[in-house]
Amino acid sequence: MSEPVEKLVFETADFKFTAAYSAYSKFFDEADEERREALNTVLTQLHSEEISYPAFYEAIDSDIDSRRPFHRSRISTSRKFAYRRNERKVDRIRRHK
Repeated sequence: MSEPVEKLVFETADFKFTAAYSAYSKFFDEADEERREALNTVLTQLHSEEISYPAFYEAIDSDIDSRRPFHRSRISTSRKFAYRRNERKVDRIRRHK
């Protein structure tokens, strides 16, 4: 039986790396052994600057089937005059049906 994969520890004052490490830590705690090895590899590559931060976040999110936290939805807007004109039109149609 192989030994368990341990969480990597890096001492750095870089804010971006610290934020990336906290994301890594969150995923590491919930992952199985195979996923933990992949996370360790990606974090090591980030620390040695072989990959960029966007590539790191894409790699740690790749196997997760959850909804993206920053989902943008479309908001439709109209001017007050256009909104009132449309409402009058809808009211006329309803009234004469």
